[in-house]
Amino acid sequence: MFPISRILPRAAAMYPDRLAVWDGEARFTFEQLGRRVNALAGALAGKGLKRGDRVAILDVNSHRYAEAYYACAQTGMILLPLNTRLSPPELRYILNDAGAKAALISETFFPVFEGVRDSLAGLETVIAYGKGPHPRGAEDYETLLAAAAPDAALAPVELGDIAQIYYTSGTTGEPKGVCLTYGNMVASALDSIVGLALRPSDVWLHAAPMFHLVDAWSIWSLPMVGAPQVMLHFTPERAMEVIQRTRPTGTGLPPTLINMMANHPKVGDCDFSSLRLVLYGGSPTPLGILQKAVKTIDTTYIHGYGITETSGITTLADAEDFCVEGPAERVALTGSAGRAVPHIELGVVDDDGRSLGAGEVGEVVVSGARVMQGYWNKPKHTAEALRAGRYHTGDMGYLDSRQRLFVVDRKKDMIISGGENVYSVEVENVISTHPAVLEVAVIGVPDAQWGESVKAIVVLRDGTAASEADLLGYCRGRIAGYKIPKSVDFAREALPKTGPGKIAKRRLRDPYWAGRTAKI
Repeated sequence: MFPISRILPRAAAMYPDRLAVWDGEARFTFEQLGRRVNALAGALAGKGLKRGDRVAILDVNSHRYAEAYYACAQTGMILLPLNTRLSPPELRYILNDAGAKAALISETFFPVFEGVRDSLAGLETVIAYGKGPHPRGAEDYETLLAAAAPDAALAPVELGDIAQIYYTSGTTGEPKGVCLTYGNMVASALDSIVGLALRPSDVWLHAAPMFHLVDAWSIWSLPMVGAPQVMLHFTPERAMEVIQRTRPTGTGLPPTLINMMANHPKVGDCDFSSLRLVLYGGSPTPLGILQKAVKTIDTTYIHGYGITETSGITTLADAEDFCVEGPAERVALTGSAGRAVPHIELGVVDDDGRSLGAGEVGEVVVSGARVMQGYWNKPKHTAEALRAGRYHTGDMGYLDSRQRLFVVDRKKDMIISGGENVYSVEVENVISTHPAVLEVAVIGVPDAQWGESVKAIVVLRDGTAASEADLLGYCRGRIAGYKIPKSVDFAREALPKTGPGKIAKRRLRDPYWAGRTAKI
């Protein structure tokens, strides 16, 4: 296995004239992209940056994002992709915790960066791009590339060296930096090529954010097969325009983005026929979202279960298991996250770490070549997560007799009401199929009698109406009585999300548990 540092130079030599990146009006062949990446690598090295130094990037999806990934890999520097939704205190914490020595900043984020610049003691180099006035002391990206040496030597790297650090969203506490190695990422690239049957004729659309591994795995897979990638700063309108213009064959979408697309009033005007697959996942996908999606975006849907700590795609479902209408046993298979990809081993264990049999619910554990090195500067958290050679995901699930994984909930999201376990995802799946429901989150709230009771928080579709009684009545006969919410709150705005588009349940729970001892 060769490290990811060689992926782009290899592609530039093998496919020099093929299109590599399409970003609005900017289009680069593999040879042209290779030259730009070499120039960026040379510019970073010229600033005194060396192997192991952390280079942050704060940007929406762009060709410069891809260039940063490749340049850091070729120099042995560690890329630090930053969530674009970070607040100033979060941004300050992550940059200081990681000890970032350089940062690439796009004009969209100049104001937020200026607000924290003076508190970043270790940051020595700022490279900016965009039309507006650059932050104080920043150098211009394109000017640096033009002045840099055209060729930069590949740094000697080992498969066990850290390649990227992805900080978790912090929904369960202080953000933790997930350290992924060169070996982790090349194994991830190979697994996605095999699992998704990626080929040179494919065109991949970066719809999900490139700061997150729901999408970033494709940065490495696509050059390996000589396929181009299209950049998109997602809005439903932009997505449909770019799909019409660039004719991608595949994309990855978290359920939130699928929901936005499927419910857009102009979705019927878009030609999606070029898409051979949509990879979805990143968080539980309610059945109602998928039922709407298949009616508006006709393609093959493939469910993937991915974790940052295991380098992205961990399992992939078979396309033939996807079914949103029909016999209950067939529809149930749509809830499967699929089987482990080649470099992953899956297990399910009880609280004592004992392996469980088919159909028994426990914690999902992962081992293999894709598991992270650990959390940056957090040995205690690393020791808690990595035990007996396995990563403990915090997800509750089970394996069926054919080794298909079914994730039933996050440990922290499971509701215990009167001694009964209620999996929020199961309740959300039912409520999401109500025709008036656009979004739903199910949480546990304090209950003097039962410990916790089930609450649904719902956003209704525009132009529809439904009462609490309507939704509770809809649940009856579809799930057991103890799983039916005791109350429903209606939100007037979209539910809060984390960076990768997951509903931020902790933020929804916090007001109910304020001043109480509970896991939130």
